[in-house]
Amino acid sequence: MPVLKNRHLVISRAKNCRELYDTVCGWLNTTNYFKWTDDSVSFNNGLDEQEWKRRQLLLRHRISECSCVVLFAEMYGEYGKWADFAIEFANEFHKPLIGVRPRDDSPAPKWMQINCRVTVKWQRRAIVAAIQEYSL
Repeated sequence: MPVLKNRHLVISRAKNCRELYDTVCGWLNTTNYFKWTDDSVSFNNGLDEQEWKRRQLLLRHRISECSCVVLFAEMYGEYGKWADFAIEFANEFHKPLIGVRPRDDSPAPKWMQINCRVTVKWQRRAIVAAIQEYSL
């Protein structure tokens, strides 16, 4: 049997949107023949400036070494600045961005249409397939 490719993923993650992150991680963990490493960096509103900068540098480093970045459209409203950093770093290091549309299946935001290689529905099969196809 061939060796599975280990995909290093940076997935949108924030304290107040933990459900999105946990659900997708659960899907990835229970997908057959899929190996991945979580390189995500958690973000919370209210961090002091020093901690904000530390996490920003950590996010940049993790994205520089990852296979793919997964962004949730639902998080952009409250955590837009953090998502903008993820987009900026992914573009800087030429890493594929996968956008996940809101669970209510509303249209993908403009920023997602412009920056993501692909935007997918909030479905296990769609998210996993996009990661398999676009991750480096």
